[in-house]
Amino acid sequence: MRRRSLFAFALFALPSCDAPPDVTRDEHQTGALEAIEYVATERAPEHTPASDPAAVPAAVEQHHAPSEAAPPPVRVPVAVRIARQMLILRDAPDHGAPIRGRIPIGEAFDVFAYVDGPDCGGKGWGDVGEGAFVCLEPTRRGQDAPPRMLPELRDGDLAPFFYAKVRSGQVARRWASLSAWQSGEPNVDVLEPEHDYAFVSRRRSKGELVLIDADDRVVLEKEVTRYRPSRFEGRDLAADPVPEGQMLAWTVTWPSTPIMAAAAEDATVQLQQDYQAELLLQPTADPEWFAVVGGGFVHDKHVGRMVLVAPPADVADDEVWIDVELEEQVLTVLRGSTPLFSTLVSTGFKGPTPKGLFRIWMKQAIGQMQSRPDAEESYNVEAVPFVQYFSGNFALHGAFWHYRFGHRISHGCVNLSPRDARRVYEMTTPHARAGWLHAFEGERALGTTVRIRKGDAPVEDKREAVRRFDG
Repeated sequence: MRRRSLFAFALFALPSCDAPPDVTRDEHQTGALEAIEYVATERAPEHTPASDPAAVPAAVEQHHAPSEAAPPPVRVPVAVRIARQMLILRDAPDHGAPIRGRIPIGEAFDVFAYVDGPDCGGKGWGDVGEGAFVCLEPTRRGQDAPPRMLPELRDGDLAPFFYAKVRSGQVARRWASLSAWQSGEPNVDVLEPEHDYAFVSRRRSKGELVLIDADDRVVLEKEVTRYRPSRFEGRDLAADPVPEGQMLAWTVTWPSTPIMAAAAEDATVQLQQDYQAELLLQPTADPEWFAVVGGGFVHDKHVGRMVLVAPPADVADDEVWIDVELEEQVLTVLRGSTPLFSTLVSTGFKGPTPKGLFRIWMKQAIGQMQSRPDAEESYNVEAVPFVQYFSGNFALHGAFWHYRFGHRISHGCVNLSPRDARRVYEMTTPHARAGWLHAFEGERALGTTVRIRKGDAPVEDKREAVRRFDG
């Protein structure tokens, strides 16, 4: 039931990632997008210069994100409570204070101290960590329900739900319940096209595989196309740094990348490297060719490389921040100038990803994303995992519906594989503690800086003063 209550509140949605469709496909992606369009649903491979400081708003000049975006020092909770309704977390123990987050009904959460505050009944206010407070009146004791990080992933899961869609020519019937289907009752409706559905369970009944949603409704798996999320993941550079003089890269040509015996297009093919394979490279005299550590040569058009430039001028040496490079389609998490993690992403093709300096202003464990009513291409995606909004409706988030990381494909958001999305979500601020569905930045808890750039061209500082969320 806890999994289902979370999904119900995940339908808090922002029209997401839409922007004017004026991005053109770059040369080295030509043909690759169409070639791998079907992969995520039909088969699942087993491997698969700084801005002017004067332009920074006053609030940003005076406050930096916490120097460590890893989990803060451990605090010992004095109690565990369970929400009896959607709880609103506040920046102070006061119902008029700005919102810092939300905890869904049925979720357990830690309380680190009891504090005084007005208008909260007999149970008073609780300090729930990260500088946030909640009125404890609509809660109950939760000794037997330890808090869980949202979205919850069972061991081995890539994504928190089973996802499926209706393709052209398919008709997917939906029954009110499993018992209604088992007893031969008529279906209540059919699934909509251009809609990615999330299901909380998958089981076999009467010889059929069925998918069950958060409202207990049932569809037959054979009548939909189920997504198989990508297993791709980037490199942990804190644990496994790139050796000096080498550069990290991944192959991005489907279905394989030719590794040549010499740095020339007409050279002999030495081997075919799998799609999205990790490589270590060294430069050659020709800037379009790289020597592969271990043997052979690869052309720049076949790889996405981690190419770093100096951090923004106001990023502290021990501050965690994110760099997204659009030409290479590579995201890197750094502490100061030291890379911690790097991976392939997919940025805007159907709409441009905005360039600039931003901050993560809100994190959402799972959320629904849908196109604006006037969008040229309609979409509606349920339960998108690990969402981090950095500019209006633009976000970093997990993408379960494609394998095209390393290619532009999104409506403007930055798509990560499910594993990578979870890792980056856990490294950034504002921190979302166990049980939290949403986390908003605050004056004393700024979100992580995100720089989105193309090559080494300077970008505009677009970080805004902290928004106040009331309600």
